[in-house]
Amino acid sequence: MIYNNLASLLSSNLSGKKTVSSSGARPEGSGKVQTADQVRNLSPGQTMSGEVVGREGDEIQIRIAKDTVVTAKMEKEVQMATGQTVTFQVRSNSSGLLALRPLFQNMAQESTALRALDQAGIEINGKSMQMVFSMMEEGMSIDKNSLQDMYRQILSVPEENISSIVQMNRLQIPVTPENIMQFEAYKNYEHQLLASFSQVAEEIPQAVLDIFATGSPREAAAFISQLLTIFEGKLGEAPGEMEGVLPSEGTGTAEAGKGGTVVGETPVSMVVTEDGSGEIIVKTAEKIVSDILEEPGSELEGSGKLDKEEGAIPKEDRSNLAALIRKAGGSSELAGQILRGEIGKEALYRAVKELSLHAGDRGTQEAVKDLFLSKGFQKIFQSKMDSQWMLTTPGSVEKESVSRLYERLNEQTRQLTQALSESVKADSPLYKSVETIRENVDFMNQLNQTYTYVQLPLKFRGENAHGELYVYTNKKSLAKREGTVSAFLHLDMEHLGMVDVYVAMEQGRINTNFYLEDEASLILLEKNMDMLTKRLTEKGYQANAKLMLREESGGVMEEILKTDKNVSMIGSQSFDVRA
Repeated sequence: MIYNNLASLLSSNLSGKKTVSSSGARPEGSGKVQTADQVRNLSPGQTMSGEVVGREGDEIQIRIAKDTVVTAKMEKEVQMATGQTVTFQVRSNSSGLLALRPLFQNMAQESTALRALDQAGIEINGKSMQMVFSMMEEGMSIDKNSLQDMYRQILSVPEENISSIVQMNRLQIPVTPENIMQFEAYKNYEHQLLASFSQVAEEIPQAVLDIFATGSPREAAAFISQLLTIFEGKLGEAPGEMEGVLPSEGTGTAEAGKGGTVVGETPVSMVVTEDGSGEIIVKTAEKIVSDILEEPGSELEGSGKLDKEEGAIPKEDRSNLAALIRKAGGSSELAGQILRGEIGKEALYRAVKELSLHAGDRGTQEAVKDLFLSKGFQKIFQSKMDSQWMLTTPGSVEKESVSRLYERLNEQTRQLTQALSESVKADSPLYKSVETIRENVDFMNQLNQTYTYVQLPLKFRGENAHGELYVYTNKKSLAKREGTVSAFLHLDMEHLGMVDVYVAMEQGRINTNFYLEDEASLILLEKNMDMLTKRLTEKGYQANAKLMLREESGGVMEEILKTDKNVSMIGSQSFDVRA
């Protein structure tokens, strides 16, 4: 909840540079403010408390230390009296100007917070006050035990964002440094797996060069062989059973009342009806966008067609690849087959893997490195990674294929981590990027213990698309839903931009709302929307679709944070503050 009661551009009349007493401002993570310069250096999210010492028109003066007074512009409807102590949070700090907001809407809430902290025996400071306000915003109880438990968690990670820790508690996500990092990345839209995939692909060549430069050539050639083995599966090939890859707690098959069954395969749990047709909730929005992009005559024709690996090695790459194969120890026959186009990418991939595995001398090992890093082979290797870590659409967003994707991703990043631990330093960019992927998937597993959410890395010809699916079904209260299923799908696409799709299905009726970034995208989808309604009507559904422009940017985490949030209170009577 954001309060705009204090419009708050602070002027630069910060006076003096004397030490502030313990009653002064307390920015989180940095202890007491010692000088006015430190006040100027407050970061967004930090808090400070001050006494209102004057007011004239829409301006107020706030004393945050004995010799430090700031002036703020205030919206007229906000009532602040001289002598009142108010806690503010820094919204921004640039060009010498601070933007603040009060951490409460009803001034009575501050006295409620103070009383709750006093009864819980917790020191009253900026950190504890921000904790109580955050819990109030999230509709959480502020009784003695709840406050003490939350404060212990906040003190255990003192440099972290307090509101994030509170929100994670409400969502029942374990508070660990790794989860906090991922949670904040999700809130700031910096969480997309696709970005991490791209980083790994970009960093692999440099890691190979680093191993050749700092380790032995034999070790580097062996690392190349390990990389090629990890991604060896053919395009579309289902991986074998991987016991113990993903935790199963909180998932499985469970009854969902008369309306359907929940089929859970961590980290994805998809809601389907008894006859299976309910999977349309998962696939409808993604499928219609894909179909529109593939429709002949579309303004974006070709940009959304599937990226199917073509078997033939491109002519422009054959000559160089054949020469490099010979230098790396390959036979003249193999080189000739490459030149004549008689073998394809799969055969070349396997040949390079074997050559790297058996490279016996330094010259051959150096040649293997040049072959692996060549432009022609890197295109093949990239397509291998894409086929293993991405979904080709349409029709691939089903529970089995998505679950297999994450099983494969989890197992292959585990193997990568092991290979890297034997060859590169743990602080190398590639190692960190692989660990980020693993932590992201683990965070999704944690989130899926309660909420149904998954990222969908989608592969199109000419572009990759990031998708996120969130089903509005709290697993722990699923039995009460009686067949009503709603979902939110967020897509980031090169040509259409951000597309948000809300889908709701109940008793054969499907309502779909599309939110788009601009008028051109809206018109394009509007032209083709009859495909969606026709397909659903043929399946026996009553379909209704609406298209509109998005007024403001949102995200899946924003949707999840709104779920089950009970913040209907303004006054102190809404909170249980009994000790």
